[in-house]
Amino acid sequence: MKKYILLLPGAVFPYTLLFALYCVFTGFLTDSLFNNNVLILLFYLFLFFMVSLACNIIFFVLGICKNWNSRKISMANMIIKCVQIPAYILIFVLGIVFLFTIFTFGFSIFFVLFDCCAIFLTGLTGLCAVIRGYVDGKISKSFFIVNGLLQFIFCADVISAIIVFKKNK
Repeated sequence: MKKYILLLPGAVFPYTLLFALYCVFTGFLTDSLFNNNVLILLFYLFLFFMVSLACNIIFFVLGICKNWNSRKISMANMIIKCVQIPAYILIFVLGIVFLFTIFTFGFSIFFVLFDCCAIFLTGLTGLCAVIRGYVDGKISKSFFIVNGLLQFIFCADVISAIIVFKKNK
């Protein structure tokens, strides 16, 4: 169970953007934590991404090298991807709303880049589940290739995670 703690930063990563937006638009913690500087807030987001990336890479390497259970990895991947759905929906809606004015257009571009970083983090977990399933002989080579790629594509990753979990079960 301890090994799944490594996935926690990546699981909450999309929610950090929502928290950052809340701080920016309400003034919450901007004075005490961010010194009224948006660049410091962006630095914290980048720092959290780097911590999340390091944890996911460690999980990925250990999951492959230590022959962790493919069913448990795919279940963790599926849970993480499903837990992140509300954050992605809210980020998408905000991105659409921010496209309407020239002053907030930059936020929408940042949201897309941020979401790409988030999907990369969970994609590593999904790829680990797919590789373990292939090595364990639970899934075929073509299934491995297709679903390994789908782990890094928006919306398709959730469906693929569920299918990979069913196959690894």
